[in-house]
Amino acid sequence: MPHAYAIEVTDITPSADGSAGRSYDFTFTNHDDLNEIVARVQRRGLFDQNESKAFVTGLKLLGGVMLNHRGEPLFAEFGPAFKAFMTKLKSGAKTQEIQEAPAQQAQA
Repeated sequence: MPHAYAIEVTDITPSADGSAGRSYDFTFTNHDDLNEIVARVQRRGLFDQNESKAFVTGLKLLGGVMLNHRGEPLFAEFGPAFKAFMTKLKSGAKTQEIQEAPAQQAQA
């Protein structure tokens, strides 16, 4: 059963005239429980609490859009790299392993 989510983005930067920042909101569904995924990422210690939430939410939003538009030329080059990244992430690669991989590839 898909999970339904609502997101609101509000500019909280103080304005010179004291007016409220602009905002937008949207809803989306995902087959995953994002709260559980955030908890798993936090347990791995990859990011702080705020970054864990932003990382998971952004990744799931981007992945969903890419999946819905998989035939778009825009995603032709990025799609395989995204898939490889997700495979590495799901395999439980530690932060150090993820950071070392580009350096090892550059040396090859």
